[in-house]
Amino acid sequence: MHHFIVDILDNIYALNKRFLTLYNSFNYGSGFMKKALIALLTLFCCFASADSKLRVAVYMAGEEPKEVAGVHKVLGGELAKAINRSDRYSAVDRTEAILNQLTKEHKFQRSGAVSDDQIKALGQQFGAQYLCIVEISALQGNTYYLDMRLVNVVTAELVSTATASSDLRNDAEMIRVARQTARELVDMEGVRKDIEREKARRRTVLLTGLSLEAAGAALIAYGLYENNVASGLVKDKKFEDAKRPVRNRDLAYIAGTVFLLSGISVHIFF
Repeated sequence: MHHFIVDILDNIYALNKRFLTLYNSFNYGSGFMKKALIALLTLFCCFASADSKLRVAVYMAGEEPKEVAGVHKVLGGELAKAINRSDRYSAVDRTEAILNQLTKEHKFQRSGAVSDDQIKALGQQFGAQYLCIVEISALQGNTYYLDMRLVNVVTAELVSTATASSDLRNDAEMIRVARQTARELVDMEGVRKDIEREKARRRTVLLTGLSLEAAGAALIAYGLYENNVASGLVKDKKFEDAKRPVRNRDLAYIAGTVFLLSGISVHIFF
């Protein structure tokens, strides 16, 4: 995906360079219009290069075992860091914020269970596409069982699971378990298919935005050309002949601006 975006940006840069060269060749033009064009194209590049990782909110559910105090904070943070090492996800430990929200709504359960409606609401509130729910259960012999679930917040579908057992005796062991389970969690086949669908959707959105912006830039370039023609006719005092290129210029400016703003809107909202 990275190489795909780089190729697209290279093509857009070349296209923008040709448009600006065409613009600079005109003897008559608007300084404001040039500044507006540069600002719009710069804004587009910023959105096109934005991070495309899927966002994950980590939630350490249930009660923390008393024998390993602090495990929720350590494991939650390390799990988020381990997931971040993948080129697919951007994760952050939201345990405290989620607990506060569930407590405020009187929906917190000691078992750590979260309903489908809660999953969807939490994902929307915290701007996440996935919720990583982690539960720790005590076994015999100072051993603990970790159960991790990666859930799609839109469909509440369980797309991946990972489990591990450990004594969680120190920070090093917690980090090891976090890395092991994170790797297992993000490499499942269901997640890969979900990611491919998301990539296809984003590719479609990117190409749609690029097409709209290219059409808008072309229309504005045409408007600049008609403006130059009208300026020459006015200088020759051919006012009647200048009416048509002036009308074409205005229509091209309006249509071009609409296309450019539509393309940028696609990148922002989709």
